[in-house]
Amino acid sequence: MVLTQSGKNDGWSVSNVSLRQSPGDASFVTLLRAGLVTLMCSAISMPALSDTFQPFVQAGIDHDDNLFRTPEGQTRGSNGGSDTARTVGGGTRFELPVSRQLFSGIAEAVSVKFDHNRQLDHTRKNLRGDWHWFVARNFEGHIGGRYVQELPSFSDFNSDQRNLRTSKRRYADGSWRFHSSWRWHAGYAKDEFSYDLASQRTSARTEEAKLTGVDYLARSGSTVGVQLRRLEGKYPFRSSFGGTDLFANGYIQDEAKLNVLWLASGRTQVLFLGGWVQRKQKSDIERAKSGTNARLIVNWAPTGRIKLSGQAWREFSAIDGALIDSALNDGASAAMTWDFSEKIQGVVDLKHEDRTFSPYGGSGAQMGWTSTSDSSKTHSVGLIYKPLRSITLKATAFRDERAGSVIAGTRSFKANGAALSAILEFN
Repeated sequence: MVLTQSGKNDGWSVSNVSLRQSPGDASFVTLLRAGLVTLMCSAISMPALSDTFQPFVQAGIDHDDNLFRTPEGQTRGSNGGSDTARTVGGGTRFELPVSRQLFSGIAEAVSVKFDHNRQLDHTRKNLRGDWHWFVARNFEGHIGGRYVQELPSFSDFNSDQRNLRTSKRRYADGSWRFHSSWRWHAGYAKDEFSYDLASQRTSARTEEAKLTGVDYLARSGSTVGVQLRRLEGKYPFRSSFGGTDLFANGYIQDEAKLNVLWLASGRTQVLFLGGWVQRKQKSDIERAKSGTNARLIVNWAPTGRIKLSGQAWREFSAIDGALIDSALNDGASAAMTWDFSEKIQGVVDLKHEDRTFSPYGGSGAQMGWTSTSDSSKTHSVGLIYKPLRSITLKATAFRDERAGSVIAGTRSFKANGAALSAILEFN
């Protein structure tokens, strides 16, 4: 196993869905309840469609009491920013072995409709495909891609209009086990991000990552190695300040890191990727940064029913903002799953992150800026129930809050929400 980084540092996300009813909820809940009963009855006698394709359908109710992430005392959008969305959709997963090759993927579309802020209605799309290839005895790798269209969080987006984000990813990697204890690997990935609204065009970007490394493979299954990576970000539109296009946001990031997978025991797994990183802004030499970047992941299963996972990180990342487009993120998270029974599972997620920004020399120096930061916390709890092997019911509640920075243009807010969802798999 090799721990690598993609071009974009994706954080954990929590589905925002509602438990409270609006005037139209009663009929929807009645319809959903009747549909679930019908699906459960049909699932009891449903034969497996195929070992290759696994179709599924899903429905849910999402509520957020501060959808637009506005500070206390301010409102935006209809109904004071509190809204409920209904989601209905489906798709299919597939897994197709052909000799030693393995092809897999997912195709999914979900309709999202809001009670009050109808301008946000959209269809969420998710397409992914992967080819796990093998050649001879010692060569293997992956070739694949993904296409995702969704409504991103309003945390760093100051508007109540629909701003769909489209992300595309293409990747290829491979490894050569040239000795029983040694492996060489290399990879390439290209990510593209674009936004619907013209006001967010400066966040559109392309990120290309190239990496290579060598690993030592211990008999225990643990590995240790070194990895070199270059990440280049290109922005087709320049950032504006005071109504004038001023800054080209491109950057080059070079990394030299230690890559470790330690199977400490049958119940404990430790992953570490960290080392030296230098990030240079193409148009602003004053914002060049270097130092330590790292991510530590510890997975522990103290019992057969309880699984714990903890992470800590210090990493550069891109920010979807108009003026300050990158930050150094320091954070930690913890997650727990508890199987109360074969059919019921509890889930808890906790996350805290501080982001340190470096304003542009052109604007920041003139106004006396050096650096600034914000801090965010996200907590969520959930309950998953599987009355049948093909049916999954889930309830989630969350709290999201941030202490923002006026200088960086990030807002302080508090938001609460809850979720109910049902998934039926035809397998």
